[in-house]
Amino acid sequence: MSGMELFILILKLIVALLQLLEAVLKFLR
Repeated sequence: MSGMELFILILKLIVALLQLLEAVLKFLR
């Protein structure tokens, strides 16, 4: 696995976590 692939994987993970956080915040309101 190259560094670029790892970077893209981490970016996708961050985006998924942000979407999850947004969903949780909407649910709590």
